[in-house]
Amino acid sequence: MKTAKKRVLIADCHEDVLITLEKMLEDEGFDTRTVWTAGDALRLLDSEAFDLVLVNEYLPDAECEEILKALRRKGVRPPCIVMQPSAPEITTFAAFESLGAADVVCKYAYRHVVEVVSGCLASAKKSALVA
Repeated sequence: MKTAKKRVLIADCHEDVLITLEKMLEDEGFDTRTVWTAGDALRLLDSEAFDLVLVNEYLPDAECEEILKALRRKGVRPPCIVMQPSAPEITTFAAFESLGAADVVCKYAYRHVVEVVSGCLASAKKSALVA
């Protein structure tokens, strides 16, 4: 039986980040979608199901805190990972965790981002099996 690919939404305003993470995550077997703005991310989350959301701390139309709050208000519960230019030095994780973020990563540490995404989705799968 073939297992469906895990779906990851990537929201970032830097083309190099979107292209690199999209390729690396797809090479690891994930199905990805990319968007440039918070508005686009929220519209896509309204119409499609995702297993995980990667969101840049700052997007042209909103900060990630607004996205995290909007997701929670809508009852959307995929794990969210916040990306920063040099995480975790900029902001403490507690601020994002209180809004529902699963982790904070440096968006330019591409291999690490892929590892965190894989680990987060593996943990979610194990939790679902236990429940």
